Parts: sequence; structure tokens; C-alpha cells
Amino acid sequence: MLPEPFTPEFLTQLETLRLRTRKEFLGSHTGNYSSPRRGTSLEFADYRRYSPGDDLRYLDWGIYARTDRLYIKVFREEVDLFAYVFIDASASMAFPSSPEKFLPAAHIGLALSYVILANHDHVKLHLLHGESMSPASPFFRGRRRMADCVRFALSLEPRGLLDLAGSLGEHLKKLRRPGKAILISDFLMPAQSYQRGLNLLRALNLDIAVIQVLSRTEIDPPFTDGGLNLVDSETQREIRLRWSARARQEYRTKLAQHNSELRSFCHQSGIHYSLYVNDRDLGDFVFATLPAIGLFK
Repeated sequence: MLPEPFTPEFLTQLETLRLRTRKEFLGSHTGNYSSPRRGTSLEFADYRRYSPGDDLRYLDWGIYARTDRLYIKVFREEVDLFAYVFIDASASMAFPSSPEKFLPAAHIGLALSYVILANHDHVKLHLLHGESMSPASPFFRGRRRMADCVRFALSLEPRGLLDLAGSLGEHLKKLRRPGKAILISDFLMPAQSYQRGLNLLRALNLDIAVIQVLSRTEIDPPFTDGGLNLVDSETQREIRLRWSARARQEYRTKLAQHNSELRSFCHQSGIHYSLYVNDRDLGDFVFATLPAIGLFK
């Protein structure tokens, strides 16, 4: 039994989507994505001189008529895709509550996973938290494995202080196949931290997409004016401050600057970026925003 919003209608809509990749990968089975190997798909790649034994069906008779030389059409082999979905499961993803932030992030990861499964490609889920040995699923393939993806993604509550590069590094040690990497997080961390993490993914020649998930409470804090005690959800450090219209504006400005720097870094690094705020309809985000940024085709 799948949770909301994974209704039969929603799953049917997801099946119309296909991940876009901007790199060529060596897969293990025939599939839908370009490989640098030569094959016999419908995507033309190049010509080469005819050699005895070549399939005569691929002779280009137009070139022969013009040059009196035999050339064979070479097509790009299409292979299956390996996709890695990394979901931030640190304590900050439980603010203001796990259902308001971590659950929407997990639902995005699961929606993307179903798109991959429906195209009969491979998906592996990773939960990143502040403790050692954060879990990773096996590779799943085929629609029937969606229930396994759901069980894994929702198998723990967010906890711990996340060192993004350190946590990703542990998972990437076991990565054997290049492919698509999708990182879902609030990215409420110093710029140096997320940059080191994303650069690790880039170093492995992965095609990367970043989805930043924030709650409406974080975008527009509903605090009343006056004294305020704030507790860091990851470090438990307490901060006392005076909340006012001016403090609210300063906070909004700093958050906007932080998000702008993340978006700019992604753009300069060739990484797809999108922001999801938890009060937005998931279907609208998946079917409108993600294709618009080039994640789907």
C-alpha cells in the first residue's frame, strides 16, 4: 500500500516522464540512454568505411552514389541508467516537524524513483544523516519495487548533525557505475560544506540535480515580536534574540542570499537546481517545475 499522494492516477502521470541526462554512460543492459559505445539504436552517431562482414542494411547508398565508396552508418547504443537519490535525513529536516519537511523531501525522492522504475532503469536510495554508516538501499528496478523504495525512504526519523561531504564520501566509496545523482536537502549549511559535497559528486562524473526543500515556516517565520529563544535542531545550541520587523527582514534577506549563492554555484557547475517549498502541490512541482529546469524530457 503506497502512501499519499501516490495514487494510481499520480503514478500513471509519472510514467509519462523520463529523466534527462547530459552525459553518456556505460550501462549493463539495452535501455533508453546514450552510451559512448556504438550500437544499433535509432540515434545516428557517425560513419565509417565498410569492412567485409558488415551488415549491408547499414550501407549509405547516397554516399556511395556520390563518391563510389562504401560507408556504414554507425548508431549510438542506448543503455539503461543507474540513478542515485540522496535524501538529507539530518535533524534539520525535522523542522518544524518531520511530516512538514522530511516527508515532502522523501515524497519528491520517491516520485523521481518511480519515474526511473517505470522506465525500467536502476535506482538506489541513500539516507544522509549525522551518524556514521547512514543507510543505502540495494538497486531497485521495475515498477513492482516501488513499495521497497517507500519502505526504505521512510525507514527512519531525521537525526544528527550532517557533514554533507563526509556522509556522501562514505556512500561514494561503494559507487561502481556512473549515472544520475539527485541530492535532496534543505542545504541550510555553510556554503563551503555544500560546495565540498557537490564537488565530490562532480569528481565522479555524475550528472547531478539538486532539489532544495524548505518549509513555509523557514521562508516566513511566524514569530511574534519580542524576545525569542531559538534552538539549533542539529547542535542543540541555543540562541537568544529580539524578534522584530527589522529582524524578520534581515533574516529574509540572508536566506535569499544563501539560496541565491547555492543556485549560482549549481548553475556554474552544470548542476540542475530547483527550490521546493512544502506548501506547494507535489504534482505541480514534479510536472511543471522539474521539466522546466531540464530534469525531465
